[in-house]
Formats: sequence, C-alpha cells, structure tokens
Amino acid sequence: MKLELWMHDAITGDEIARVHPILDGASWSTNLAGTGQCSWSFQVNDPNTGMTGARISSLFRPNARLFALRQGTTVIGAWKVEEWDYSADTSRLSVKGVELVRSETKWRMTYGLNEYTLGTLTVTNRSYSGAVRAILSRFKDRSAAWNYPIDLPADGSGSFTQTWEYWKKFTIEDLLAQVESEGIEIFFRPYLTAARQLRFETLVGARVTSGASSFHLGADRTPLSGVHYRVGGADQITGGQGLGQGTGQDQAVAYAGEPPYTIPIRDVKQTFPDLTGARLQAATNAWFAEAKNPTVQWTVDTFTFSEEHPPEHALTARAWTLHSSKHSVLPDGPHSLRVIASSGSFGSQIKTEVQSG
Repeated sequence: MKLELWMHDAITGDEIARVHPILDGASWSTNLAGTGQCSWSFQVNDPNTGMTGARISSLFRPNARLFALRQGTTVIGAWKVEEWDYSADTSRLSVKGVELVRSETKWRMTYGLNEYTLGTLTVTNRSYSGAVRAILSRFKDRSAAWNYPIDLPADGSGSFTQTWEYWKKFTIEDLLAQVESEGIEIFFRPYLTAARQLRFETLVGARVTSGASSFHLGADRTPLSGVHYRVGGADQITGGQGLGQGTGQDQAVAYAGEPPYTIPIRDVKQTFPDLTGARLQAATNAWFAEAKNPTVQWTVDTFTFSEEHPPEHALTARAWTLHSSKHSVLPDGPHSLRVIASSGSFGSQIKTEVQSG
C-alpha cells in the first residue's frame, strides 16, 4: 500500500520516471476548486536515489513537468512543477507544485496575443458541459504547443447562450468562473491511462462526484477519525439581490427569495461581474438556493488507508454515505457527504474536508 511519486510530461501526460522524496517536508493537497499545492524534498547525494544537476533540470523543469502521487494505478493527486530550490549546505532539493488546470486558465486568454481580434467566443444553446467543452477547447486546442492532457467533457444542447467579445480581454478562468456562478462545479480529476499517461477527466455538474464509499459510524474498525456534526446559520439568507454588469442606475439587478420566512429578514446583495439577463438571474438563484437554509456540516478529520480501505476512498470528489443508528446526538439514517478537499504527506493518513448534502 505504499505511495509512489512519478513525473510526467505536461503537454502529453507521458510518464517520465519515478522519483523518491524523503519524508521530511513532504506535503500535498487537492480540492474541488483546483487550488491544491504540493512540496517534496529530495536528498541529492543519496547513494541510491541521488540526482545530478542535469537530471534535476530535466525532471523538474518548471511548467513542463507534472507530479503524480500514485498508489498502484490510482492517482491521488497531480500538480505542475512550479519551482525548485537546492541547498548546497545540505545537498537537499525542495520542489513545489500547484494543481495544473485552474492555475493555467488564469494565464491564457480567449486569443493568442498575435490573434487578438479572433478572440471572441460564442456558445449557443449548449448544456453546461457543452459550454465548458467549448471554453476548454479554446484553452488548449489551438495547436500542439497549447495542449494539455485534459479530456473535454461531453457536448450537448441546452439553455446556455453567451458571447464573450475579444475586446473584453477575458481569461479562460473568467469564463469558467461565469459558468460556475450558476451553481455548476467543474473538477479536473487526474487519472492514469492503460499506457501510463497522466490525464485529467473534466467533470461538470451541479454536484460532481467520482466514485462512492459507505462507512458505518458504529463499526468496531473504521478508517475515519475526528468525526463532528455541526449546524450553523452564519450565511443563511431570506433573499438575495444579484448585482451584475454596469454601474449606478444602469447596473443589471436580479432577485431571488422564497417567502414565508422562518427567521427574521436577512436580505443581502452579492456581485456577479459581467453578468446580465438570464445569466445573472441563474447565478442569483443558485446562490439563494445554497444559502436559504442553515448549513449542516459533517467533519471527518482523517482517513487512514490500508489494504481493506485503499486511498481511493478518500480522494477529492468521492461520494460518502455515513450510516448512523440510535446515536444520542447524531441523527439516524444514511448521510450523504462528499470529499471536497484532501491533503497529506507520504504516509497512510489523509486529512479530509467533507461537505454535506
């Protein structure tokens, strides 16, 4: 059940080599938002796993190499190499990385810099998945040099229609964020192909999941520890005003509410830049639907993996069902959760953040 760390090419996803980090300084994190990070240390003068300067420069080229933390063929997390630092005093190399896709969508616009006026992107009557497909195709399919090993989501018809004009200078991240503002999630799940290539599956939906697991809270042997159950109303609202494109009396405005109210009025506003009309209303509706009720939050601090409970059960986007019965405080029944973030080191414990519902 040992973890392994491998290097892959960032354009093709091709496997390059296994590397051997030391336990000291090893850390990693992943989450649905795609903002996870990693840090690995290597003892360069180790007689078995040491590396020359040329080897280091090849394996850890910033932006050109990807880390894949793997257990067998399961990819626990993947990150782009961002920087490395070598200490001459200790002969120790430290390498840091970030989750690939969302970090790179902030850098690319809807046009190449030498094709500025060709940057307008129009999506007409597509599903959310189809809209994301069009955005990601603009992101990576212009030529081989633009490529990343990302699977495009399925196309499909639907109600999403939008034109993003070139002169507004949107980044690809701006476009993905507009889709997400309507209550949609976009998650890039790393996986290994039969040819040992690292790729990213694009999951699009109101609540994305990948795989499912069930646990009994009263079991004698469980991989879960640090279980908490919390109910909170800090963000609960009775009505939402969505503020969109424009300023002053010309600013686009939308409203979402649902009387009668069971609590004193808590009407608030939220800004959705660049949205108007149906897109602004959809974003306001999604925000209100999420915030109109108190939050029920389960916490599971740690998942300890083993032969019986492999680490794939604790990966980001994994759906969980927690079963409880006749507990003095915890409500009975199956409780649907989802892992929205995970983190760890180079050992068997994975810290998890879960979301209810």
